[in-house]
Amino acid sequence: MIERLVVNGCSYAELYARGRGHNDLAQRLEIPNAESLAQSGCNNSRILRTTIKDSYATTVPTLYVLGMTFVSRYEIPILTYPAGDSAETSFEGRWTNPQNQMYSNRWESYWTVKDTDNYVKMKDKANLFGFLDLVEDLMYRMSSTANDLRSRGHRVLMYQQADVGYQGLLHTPRLALFKTMPWVVNGFNWNAIQWQHDHNVPVNPGEYDGPYGVTPENMRHRKPGEHHLLNKFLTNYIDCCKILE
Repeated sequence: MIERLVVNGCSYAELYARGRGHNDLAQRLEIPNAESLAQSGCNNSRILRTTIKDSYATTVPTLYVLGMTFVSRYEIPILTYPAGDSAETSFEGRWTNPQNQMYSNRWESYWTVKDTDNYVKMKDKANLFGFLDLVEDLMYRMSSTANDLRSRGHRVLMYQQADVGYQGLLHTPRLALFKTMPWVVNGFNWNAIQWQHDHNVPVNPGEYDGPYGVTPENMRHRKPGEHHLLNKFLTNYIDCCKILE
């Protein structure tokens, strides 16, 4: 029997947890404990890695609810450890996404803003014609993560939060595995933020005029506490697809 629910993801999941959405989802599923590993600005590698890391540290059968983020996000291990942390004790390690995570005060002394600018340019250049390969790689890592979790008594649900850049590729045979994984909502073709936008779930105000311009309304964070429609959808999906069995 599943006794613990853990959500993981980027800022979309972080605000969801801030509004106690994970607690509400656990209550709907009659799971007694709920926790969050979500971290703003992170990438999919971090979501999968910390999920697996948590699953090996716990003895409690856990449902992991993973809101996957933008495929094009990368991370590199350039951070110093925070006070009181070390290589032996750190859960997160030195990893960061320097483009989206504001940890410049913890960059190693050799890393500069110019390095980040060059890194982002090279990342975007490398991705220009390789997006299908990135999605295929993510698909197999998601499958491996799910199979590992389930083999040890845990359960998992994965869905896309806001990235729409890859969805036009899902018809290709190389991505057919997505359609065989019931723990991936609608073959990774369902976008939670777009769905909430279509259902008029309120946005989180006052945070969209940043260095990358104004965020389109259909990609904006939803207001913390406005999780009821999303949780109703997730609960129905979990029940219908027998995710907890």
